[in-house]
Amino acid sequence: MKYSTVLKQIFIVAKSNWFFYFIRGKVFSFSSFEIVSNLKRTVPVLDYIIDVGANSGQFSKVASYHFPKAKMDVFEPLPNLFPRIKKMFDNNPNINTHNIALGNELGTIKFNQNEFGHISSILEISDENIHYPKGNGLDQIDVQIKTLDSFSFSQKANKGIALLKLDVQGYELEVLKGGENTLQHIDYILLEANLEQLYVNQPSFTEVNSYLNSKGFELSDMLDFNLGSKNKYIEIDLLYKRV
Repeated sequence: MKYSTVLKQIFIVAKSNWFFYFIRGKVFSFSSFEIVSNLKRTVPVLDYIIDVGANSGQFSKVASYHFPKAKMDVFEPLPNLFPRIKKMFDNNPNINTHNIALGNELGTIKFNQNEFGHISSILEISDENIHYPKGNGLDQIDVQIKTLDSFSFSQKANKGIALLKLDVQGYELEVLKGGENTLQHIDYILLEANLEQLYVNQPSFTEVNSYLNSKGFELSDMLDFNLGSKNKYIEIDLLYKRV
């Protein structure tokens, strides 16, 4: 999710080159531009990117600009958002799009589709969550789900520096567990970590961090943050590096 306040947007514009890209006709989302720009400073070259939880393709759009030679596999399960992604990248031979969810199982799964697509999740929104708008047209739909390891991503990842990006609203640990073989060929992992119990049965940051440490990844950088009610930090975009 990319939940922003006006204050944060002003902050991003003031300290980044977003405005200069905008006047040159390059229209990128604030938060995705900030994340990828910071990523580019830390990791100048990427050859392969897996974008899990692409939403409307905003991260992939900026990443394809800053890493134009990178091969990409882009995943978004929502049927109302996927056509935008497919249209966006149809003419880019480096990018494959997939209208499915990723997790730790194969088949179909119930998905909570929210009017605000960026907070949609396999998990239900927690009653403790005061940061998301209420009464926002929630529907439960069936979506196809696969695992990272059910694809032959290791062949692509072995050809250069590979990044796995996860923005799946509290379901990150399940995606990671379904990709243990794939993780052996990944150099960097970018994920959105929740600092509060935003979803039911959402693992804590400590659990996700411990799992990544056990797989040979250590926290390398913070690339962005999301503000919730009363400008409280509720999510941070973190970069992990294989050590």
